[in-house]
Amino acid sequence: MPQKVGLQLPHGMRDLLPGDTKLIRDLENLFVDRFSRWGYFEVITPVLEYYENLLPAETPEDQFFKLIDREGQILAMRTDMTTPIARMVAAKIGQEQFPLRVFYLANVFRYESPQRGRQREFFQAGVELIGDPAPTADAEVITLAVECLKEAGLEGFQISIGQVNFLKGIIDSMDVDSPVKDGITQAISRKDFVELEMLLDKQRIDPGLKSMILSLPALRGGVQVIDQAITLTENVTAREALENLREVFHLLDVYGVGKEVFVDFGIMRDFDYYSGIVFEGYSPGVGAPICGGGRYDRMLGKYGLDAPATGFAIGMERLMLALETEHQVDRTTVDYLIVGSDPAQAIKKAQELRGQGFSVLVAGLGQSLPVAARKKLEL
Repeated sequence: MPQKVGLQLPHGMRDLLPGDTKLIRDLENLFVDRFSRWGYFEVITPVLEYYENLLPAETPEDQFFKLIDREGQILAMRTDMTTPIARMVAAKIGQEQFPLRVFYLANVFRYESPQRGRQREFFQAGVELIGDPAPTADAEVITLAVECLKEAGLEGFQISIGQVNFLKGIIDSMDVDSPVKDGITQAISRKDFVELEMLLDKQRIDPGLKSMILSLPALRGGVQVIDQAITLTENVTAREALENLREVFHLLDVYGVGKEVFVDFGIMRDFDYYSGIVFEGYSPGVGAPICGGGRYDRMLGKYGLDAPATGFAIGMERLMLALETEHQVDRTTVDYLIVGSDPAQAIKKAQELRGQGFSVLVAGLGQSLPVAARKKLEL
């Protein structure tokens, strides 16, 4: 028989106490305002879906939380938001509303090893821009991600962008087996120079091509890096990817966020899931991406609706960690604390201030409270 668990939670789940909840809600409110100003509208999808409808996420099967309903159908909890939104758009909206701009605030679930800033249930905020294949769409969502992080108060972050077709074009042209190609891709993504060189040494590869591939993980910087990469290959797919990256980079400068963005050809994310521009946001205080996204033009086709798409998600817990690393975070502070011996007088004053939009707490004389107040009124 299973042991009694008492008051414990399942591994990888946690309660959010008042301070954490307040911070998440404050951030979400900031993002809702920012998303709305860019013309995005909120959507909500169910936490639980038919398992087969979530398969296009390409999440490993063992990372799903599954159950079987009374009709014998396999259900699963969503592991991301892009997949259920793609399903929803294909089933309920369609091309007549393209380009479609939507945003979400949601909890998602993955049965993986918990880590700092990521439990098995975690919170995301993000957007999807569906039906626009142009570089302007990629630049829009990257700029929106930058603005959200700034709005949250994060300062020391950078957005790294890449183009998966650059590496894909180069690797597809190599006369090696698929497992070797996968290993090369993963080594570049991890910036593991030792493993990358070992893999290449075992293959019959042109020395010039080998030298170029070995240089990719360290090829990072501004637009000059794109110019440098163009000189390294004659592959048509790779060169087209670089021109696309150059145009997006130019548009980011027009938006005024070029200083926060740099090119990194080691950014792969999911090599099969994404189909063009990819990006990740990093902060020195967190050892994993705070946000990430990119173009995924093949996703909706798996639901019977071929359409280009791009978007991003912000990991709320990781953003909170990054903010706490940089500065003191306001968690449980109210605008006014009213202290008085006359309850009626204190209530009237509190209602007056609440009507003006302030948060107010009323306490009796000598009462200690576990929250801070920006101003204290004694009546």
